[in-house]
Amino acid sequence: MQKLTTQKLQKTIISLHHWLGTFFSALFLIWFLSGIVMMYQSFPFLSKSEQKSMLPAYHITNLLSPTTIFKEQASDTIYSLSLSHQLKHPVYHLTSHRGKVISKYADNGESININKEKAISIAKENSKITEKGTVHILTELDQWIPRTRFLSHMPIYKVNFENDDRTYVYISSLTGKVLAINTSTERFWSWLGAIPHWIYFKDIRIHNALWYQLIVWISALGFFMVLTGVFTGIVRYKKKPKANFKRFKNKWYNFHYYFGLFFGTFICTWIFSGWMSMTPFSWTPSTSLSKTELKCWQKGSFTLKNIHQEEWNNFLHQISNSEFQEVNFSYFKGSVFSTAYNHKQEILFNLSEPEVIPETEDYIEIIESFPRNNSITKITLLETYDNYYYSRHNTKKLPVLRIDTNTETSYYIDLETTKIIYKCSTKNRIQRWIYHGLHSLDFPFLAWNRPLWDILLIVLLIGGTVVCFTGTVMGVKFLKRKQRKKKHEKRNRKKQTKLKHINSWEKM
Repeated sequence: MQKLTTQKLQKTIISLHHWLGTFFSALFLIWFLSGIVMMYQSFPFLSKSEQKSMLPAYHITNLLSPTTIFKEQASDTIYSLSLSHQLKHPVYHLTSHRGKVISKYADNGESININKEKAISIAKENSKITEKGTVHILTELDQWIPRTRFLSHMPIYKVNFENDDRTYVYISSLTGKVLAINTSTERFWSWLGAIPHWIYFKDIRIHNALWYQLIVWISALGFFMVLTGVFTGIVRYKKKPKANFKRFKNKWYNFHYYFGLFFGTFICTWIFSGWMSMTPFSWTPSTSLSKTELKCWQKGSFTLKNIHQEEWNNFLHQISNSEFQEVNFSYFKGSVFSTAYNHKQEILFNLSEPEVIPETEDYIEIIESFPRNNSITKITLLETYDNYYYSRHNTKKLPVLRIDTNTETSYYIDLETTKIIYKCSTKNRIQRWIYHGLHSLDFPFLAWNRPLWDILLIVLLIGGTVVCFTGTVMGVKFLKRKQRKKKHEKRNRKKQTKLKHINSWEKM
């Protein structure tokens, strides 16, 4: 009886694998092929650092203070406040803690007003492209700006340049900033890589909840598909442990069986780590400071009322003889700071106390005052990346100060802005290994050893591709068999019905 139950369970699991493999193998085949492209070319996002480096550099003159410009927002808590230039005019960009963005000219206080002509000029100024461009006014998201966060910038001006790269530049009507920039080469590789890999098709991606659930459920079912496949392979092996290489008459079965046994574990970890990239069940905490921690860090809320005339005079004095691409204002320990950026160099000014620059002891004091009763266990000035603060493309800032606490939380501080740019807890560390570690093989002994990382990852991806390709072929054959069987049964039923009618007539 127990043996019959076991056999029935095995048969059910194998049947599940057949059906799941039939419907999902083609999708995972696309994921593996696009994964090879993703090793070298991702989606053409525009990072904040790239956006900043594109800005023109000018001497900052004829400025009104932000307190004068934003009188109506004087009491609002500031999330970010920056100063840059558009077409030689200084512009303030203020974002409140509620997410509202306001951009005004810093020389006259007027709200910015973007039209087609200005959009082309801003695009040329930032991209350094001189060729002719045409403008399309977008009132809905398109393939290259598919995220809902861009909706607040509508209408968006899309500038198509007639240069060799066929560059697209997207300009916000809200801020006048460049939101995205991409070339024909980047778009081509995105269609082969990031778009199918992340299911980043515009009509799906613009619906956040739908896209999220789609990825989570496909990954979960795919993970179950691979587990049942590994189980099926083991059952097949136990039935004929000493069988020769041609275990099955069908060559597709043979390839699928052997490649599946060898690469099944890797496929399983890839799908599982892809699932974990979506942080299902929201199990990982934020890597930013909580509202309470931020108030402790700043010693209060950052509002325009903190920028007194004295602070403003100090700022004008500090920047009077230099040109900058962007200036960001921040608040730390009750003092207002500005960070001036120019050609990858950042200079920190204390506007409240010009002679005082925060020391390590200041950061320690604030972190120890956090509600979690932190005590400092280790302080490190990172001049190279560690296992948790890193970038394979070297885009994250260095050096940074890392402060470790007894709560197993590490705080990474940008000394040029006084801001905590990354907070890493135990759960964040686990997430790092089960997502980036398993999905991209971002292990220290491997990720920084090129081309070893490239060779190993490509071999594993090819193995996964073979498994999924053979699974797709077998799935098609499986459906055809089912269809033939259904047609055969239908014909038999018709014959039986016809015979019944004949017999009934004969009896009459």
